[in-house]
Amino acid sequence: MNKSDACFRRILYATRHAWLPAMLQSYYRYSYRTIQKYQSGLDKGQTSTLLRSSRFMSQPQFDVFEEGAPPGQTRGRQPSSVSLRIFAVCLTSVVVAVHYTNFGPLIPVMRDSLHITNGQAGLLSTFLFLGLAVTYIPAGALIDHYGPRPVLIGSSILLVLGGVLLPLIPNITWILLCRALVGFGAGGTFVAGAGVAASLGKHSFLGQGLYGGSVQIGSGLGLLLTPQLYAWFNWQGAFLCWGLLGIASILVWLFVDDGFEAHHRTKVNIRAGLRSPAVWTLGLNAIAAWIAVYLAHQYGLSLGLAATLGSIALLSGMFFRPLGGILLARRAIRPIPLLRIGTILGAAGVALLALPLRFPPLAALGMAAIAIGATI
Repeated sequence: MNKSDACFRRILYATRHAWLPAMLQSYYRYSYRTIQKYQSGLDKGQTSTLLRSSRFMSQPQFDVFEEGAPPGQTRGRQPSSVSLRIFAVCLTSVVVAVHYTNFGPLIPVMRDSLHITNGQAGLLSTFLFLGLAVTYIPAGALIDHYGPRPVLIGSSILLVLGGVLLPLIPNITWILLCRALVGFGAGGTFVAGAGVAASLGKHSFLGQGLYGGSVQIGSGLGLLLTPQLYAWFNWQGAFLCWGLLGIASILVWLFVDDGFEAHHRTKVNIRAGLRSPAVWTLGLNAIAAWIAVYLAHQYGLSLGLAATLGSIALLSGMFFRPLGGILLARRAIRPIPLLRIGTILGAAGVALLALPLRFPPLAALGMAAIAIGATI
């Protein structure tokens, strides 16, 4: 018995005592038989080239030392930590949400500068949410194929392009086209960010709550900081600053891995989505952009003060979105009753704002009800 025979017999003896996995046992037995065939083939005068074309080489091969990867499969990439992914989606949510309301405090200034009417100024929100609605379904399809991360990066690039190009030409048509481009980017990032927040396993409820609360933070910052940016850089510079802010989202997702793994493709029912009331009630978010204008005209407040009060009402909602996620995670309430409570609060807030009474506490209560109802 030569040394190679003795070595393999020792290995087979060890595997019978179960200190090596069964897969290694089978692998070494197969290798031992192959070497025996190889040796007998050389004795018969066959060359190694002929032996390499034997049936052994036609068998599927795999790396037995790759942990966690069964035969025929490769090891999946490791996602970033949960806290890092939550931070990334919350930052993206803030960057996107500022565009929902950043034009609100600038409406009076833009009317005088561009010589437009209130109806034309209202198209700024119309084109934004139209872009959002158009992008939702295609973005979802792209996420199913490529994962949220590429969609987040691509959509953030669209968001930055729209925000940076908007103030370059002071023309209402150009501005509306750029607002639509911002809407395209915002729609993709919104859907992809929600997908990442929902894929956090046992932390998904917390992630979705913080993600939704970040929408309120962004909306509030859009109202709160825009008057100050206008004082520093005029209205065009304010839009440019908000557009450049989207670069932060691009940089973050270049280094954060969402851990996406492809799943079986499911059929998308577009008609059911179009019939969903939740899709069409998304347009109620446009109310937030007009809060500053409403307060300025209804109560004679300055633009800065009106924007500040409106932002406080929106920022109050950021505490209730994580609360809703915590309640769902602890099963203190079911999703449908929670949605009903939010809808009732939102409707009550709109009703309070619609009352023909110039009573500031009612306006503050109405804005808070809308913010809480929209986020919880």
